[in-house]
Amino acid sequence: MRTHSRKLWPLFLLSGVVAVLGLFVVDGVAAGVMTLVGVLGVLGTAIYGLAGEDVKDSAGGIGGLAGW
Repeated sequence: MRTHSRKLWPLFLLSGVVAVLGLFVVDGVAAGVMTLVGVLGVLGTAIYGLAGEDVKDSAGGIGGLAGW
């Protein structure tokens, strides 16, 4: 269960905008760098959103311990 609330949508939106700009607007090596930064931003935001979660929250899955 989450102990504190996080607003993650601005971080996802920012990294998504950076990735889209890298794909469609910028050209050359800068496009690859911007797209990589955008993808790493999405992954980092997802990791940040899950940080501090309790594994034993009966949500199921591999680490949820709901089946035992």
